Amino acid sequence: MSEIAGRFFMLNSELKNISEFDDSFLQEPHYLYEILRTVGEKPLFMEDHLERFEHSLRLSNIGIPYPKEDIARQIKMLIRENKLDTGNIKMVYLPHESTTGFSFMIYITPHNYPTDEQYMLGVPVSLYYGIRNIPNAKIMDAALRAETDRTRLEQNVYEALLVDNDGYITEGSRSNVFFIKDNKVITPPIDCILPGITRKHIIALCDELDINIQEQKVHKDSVAQMEAAFISGTSRKVLPVNRIDNHTFPVNHPILNSLKEGFNRKVEKYLVRS
Repeated sequence: MSEIAGRFFMLNSELKNISEFDDSFLQEPHYLYEILRTVGEKPLFMEDHLERFEHSLRLSNIGIPYPKEDIARQIKMLIRENKLDTGNIKMVYLPHESTTGFSFMIYITPHNYPTDEQYMLGVPVSLYYGIRNIPNAKIMDAALRAETDRTRLEQNVYEALLVDNDGYITEGSRSNVFFIKDNKVITPPIDCILPGITRKHIIALCDELDINIQEQKVHKDSVAQMEAAFISGTSRKVLPVNRIDNHTFPVNHPILNSLKEGFNRKVEKYLVRS
């Protein structure tokens, strides 16, 4: 699958034809990036994504290349010039090692959204022992991504959940993870994960719906005690999990259904306001 889609991309604030796109950075072991979703020609939760992008740069001791208002303008220009109704947009920051310069790209990247059947029946996931070195920053770890992709293919699962050296589940390779037990939603603490945008809105939604939510570590040996599980993300929204390794979960838990429907309503309200 190609890294880029559409006709145009942004390079250092200038609109370029995709024939000028250089994807050699994909071979780098690490690079800073951010992905947001476009629905009805509108970038979803753009303010949150720009804030997280700035946070990732700051954690890497890098200043934001352009003011957030200017990056927002570039994103909207990209959407307009490509006539993009629905899809994913990726931002990439690449420092030039030999100079003090940088390359900042914004482009449409091919997406793979869950099917209606997967939302209804859930998806299988597996456990994978691995950690990201700077979990709070959205930095591509090419080696870890390749390993988890291989695990997903070999085990025929939708996602791989990372397990740290102490046996605690932290996050998915491309998602955040939540569990449900005793009328309580549980998700790993923010200090050991990427602070997902969808995760942030799910936590807020729990407060709105008066659902008890706690940030606490979940050990891999405690998975069998959970009543339900789901993953979240820009492309996944709220996606039920029907199996973790050999342990199966129901996908029609009332709290899970409430969060899935509530998040969809939250998206609709945002799009109406923006």
